Amino acid sequence: MSQTPMPQPDQAPPVDVGQPVDEAEAKRRRFKTHGRKKGKVNDTRLARIEAGLLALSLPPGSADRGALIDQLGGNGQSQRVILEIGFGNGETLAALAARHPEDCFIGIDVFLEGFGTLLNRLTRGDISNVRLVCQNALQVLLERIPDASLDGVIINFPDPWRKKRHFKRRIVQTEFLDALAPKMRSGADLTLATDWANYAEWMVAHLEPHTAFVNQAEPGPFAAPPPWWIETNFERKGVAAGRIIRHLHYKKR
Repeated sequence: MSQTPMPQPDQAPPVDVGQPVDEAEAKRRRFKTHGRKKGKVNDTRLARIEAGLLALSLPPGSADRGALIDQLGGNGQSQRVILEIGFGNGETLAALAARHPEDCFIGIDVFLEGFGTLLNRLTRGDISNVRLVCQNALQVLLERIPDASLDGVIINFPDPWRKKRHFKRRIVQTEFLDALAPKMRSGADLTLATDWANYAEWMVAHLEPHTAFVNQAEPGPFAAPPPWWIETNFERKGVAAGRIIRHLHYKKR
């Protein structure tokens, strides 16, 4: 096994001093989402992952929702576009895509092993309505997702970054929500789940005052699991260890 050089999506390319920086680039530099990218993948598996990513990639530059659906292999505006940020081993993404072949799915992650496992799931299930991006989530939103395109966004068990000095690395931040909101259609669902109590409170503290999102929990702030919920191996381990799974459900205004 050889140590695989992992992609470094958080590193901004150098820009000549004095050159103007567009708004999207400025946002990306001010706020970076983080993931744990370390891992070992042998050369054969890496080649398969790279080939799979090439075949299922989502190129940048879609002008609008219709163009995005075309790139996703869809054939109509009535199809839903669902984004999962941080899909882990792909259990939820593959299951939902198989359950809803009429919809289009996008998966974002930065962990190569997870891509390998998900690609195997897609192949075994003959699932063709998924596109994948190995890149920082904020970059994907700014560069590859047109405004008013997403019908649903799923963020399950994001890294809680438990140490206080690392809280700034958590994906749920005001600036991230500011970037996400315009990409979602009015009425689109944002669902989140975590087994870390402090992070659940953090999510609520950032989402409740945000003017683009409305909490759907009654009574709040936490919701019941969504009807489509897929129990994953990660969740089972957390429950076995005594952790409580907290769900959040917001709609885009």
